[in-house]
Amino acid sequence: MLTGHRMSGRGRRLVALALAGLVFAAAGAPQPADAAAADTLQERLMAETLLAQDVTMGKGVTVAVLSSGVDPHVRPRSGALRPGTDLVGLPHPKRVEGTLIASFLGGSRSSSGVPGVAPAADILPVRVEPDRDDHGGKDWWGRNNLCDVITRGIRYAVDHGAGVVLVATACYAYDTEQMDAALDRARSRNVVVVAPNRPTVYGDPPPLPAALPGVIGVGTLAKDGSRWSRYALKTSVTLVSAPGTRTPTTGPDGRPWEFWGPEPAAAWVAGTVALVRSKFPQLSPAQVAQVVADSAHHPKGGYNADLGFGVVSPVRALIAAEKIRRQRVSPTAPGVADDAHFAARPGTIGAARHDPALLAGLGGLILVSVGALVAAVFRLRAGRRGTKATASYPWTSTT
Repeated sequence: MLTGHRMSGRGRRLVALALAGLVFAAAGAPQPADAAAADTLQERLMAETLLAQDVTMGKGVTVAVLSSGVDPHVRPRSGALRPGTDLVGLPHPKRVEGTLIASFLGGSRSSSGVPGVAPAADILPVRVEPDRDDHGGKDWWGRNNLCDVITRGIRYAVDHGAGVVLVATACYAYDTEQMDAALDRARSRNVVVVAPNRPTVYGDPPPLPAALPGVIGVGTLAKDGSRWSRYALKTSVTLVSAPGTRTPTTGPDGRPWEFWGPEPAAAWVAGTVALVRSKFPQLSPAQVAQVVADSAHHPKGGYNADLGFGVVSPVRALIAAEKIRRQRVSPTAPGVADDAHFAARPGTIGAARHDPALLAGLGGLILVSVGALVAAVFRLRAGRRGTKATASYPWTSTT
């Protein structure tokens, strides 16, 4: 379940200063002295996101958020909150988790501190579970099978125009026939499904739908850039990872909140997918997964079970997608097959904690300088005149 709380006035000021510093950095201007905050992985990822938004902000893409529902009074920055559905049926929902996720994905007009990952995308809320404090929630969990509800939610999202489905929760079962069929339906409609690789007890089935074929499974990173073992498994379920640290967003009351855990991590990746789908709608779900994996900031060796292919990169994903578009790759060739498994049975969950030094657990992870990214985005915008794609990315690790 979600972990989060309302932000204090001091917290809002710190977020505003940090975001101001990122904007100044992206523009090449000197930063205000007060904005010289710690250079965290989350801040760098937001800087990359702002650069990606210079190319696209997600317009034309609908992201379905399968969670606890979204407050109807929350509005994305420039996208729309579409009518959704409630598959839970409990009265007087609080809609906390879903609102925090949707506000982070699409931004919020009521809070200047939440720019959103894909602020022009439309949000389709699908309530598939109650919030922790919803009236009657405990009884609901005893009466319902979450895997069945998630399956119905995926079908609803696909049938109502979603281009990206973010399943913010997870269930655990060995019988996956119905969910497999729903995911097959999603792929046949060119819909990308994203889900967190949530923890489970060793010997239990892996988390669904993240462990099923074709789903982009997301790992959760701690502040130091290592896998956050409290929130993510060490298995090949993870395709890429993203920060799960305290993340600014807007709550059902329209006031600033923070949330952390698998939810913001999965939202980073779903937002990145929305940007790619907006700019390159012709790419298949398998190609989008390939783009997200290829463009990630890779760990040493290129892949490991802690981080998958590494840390998601919105701006690099757009550049990688442009490369695939120029190559005119057919929807089924080569790369990640539409029915590929990104998952396996859970392995041993590491119990060792990491020192809180920035990126200590990432080995050869390459973080991108803002100047290099600005140049790459400029080429992406203006390079359509060229006829030959760049052979390699300027940030490829040499380790």
